[in-house]
Amino acid sequence: MKTVKARLEKYLATTQRVLAHLNLKREEGAEVLSLAKRYVQDALYYKDKRDYVTSLVCGIYAEGLLDALRLLGYAKFEWGVEEMSRKKVMVAGSFDIIHPGHLFLLNKAKEMGDVVVVVARDSTVERLKGRRPVIPEEQRLKVVKSLKPVSEALLGREGDILKIVEEVRPDIILLGPDQNFNEEWIKSELKTRGVNVEVLRLKEKYSESKYCSSSQIINAILSRREEFERKN
Repeated sequence: MKTVKARLEKYLATTQRVLAHLNLKREEGAEVLSLAKRYVQDALYYKDKRDYVTSLVCGIYAEGLLDALRLLGYAKFEWGVEEMSRKKVMVAGSFDIIHPGHLFLLNKAKEMGDVVVVVARDSTVERLKGRRPVIPEEQRLKVVKSLKPVSEALLGREGDILKIVEEVRPDIILLGPDQNFNEEWIKSELKTRGVNVEVLRLKEKYSESKYCSSSQIINAILSRREEFERKN
């Protein structure tokens, strides 16, 4: 089953990359392209539900529609071999209130390969940060899935934060500059579980915007609480 899942993930990642870079040459193909995108979303949904057969069927439908667009001259793209060789880069976090620092990290990850984001569960955020997130997990996941650098996003597992890494088996884990995890511990712990992964930390911290963290945004809102209450 793990082999089937791994192949399915590569297959869907390739389809997503084609969609991201597809050049639609004729507007007549827009409706078919939209349908192909919906099939890919369905494929990702069923994959998250671990219904890999249904996921694969949806992916095949999407592939067929894309090939039809290409053969009819409505779109230009290639199912290149190089697409299959791209590395899978995992980024994990709470992503409570999206800010430029998140986007900076995700864009850096995108430079390394296809980005898979693990959104921390509400219970995990509370356990690690001592407080519950402002935004509930399903809503945070929905927002992250819509971000341009993200190829795939999914919720983490309750309790064992490395369990999801065993399931996804990325090539690289990219940590943010402020994440309190030891790179060597993660690498060695995963190795005992049969997962060989490169663990990197982004050294550069984004500071070009006024509010570069969720806590800064929350504090700014709290400092203007009376102003907001007067207007409401």
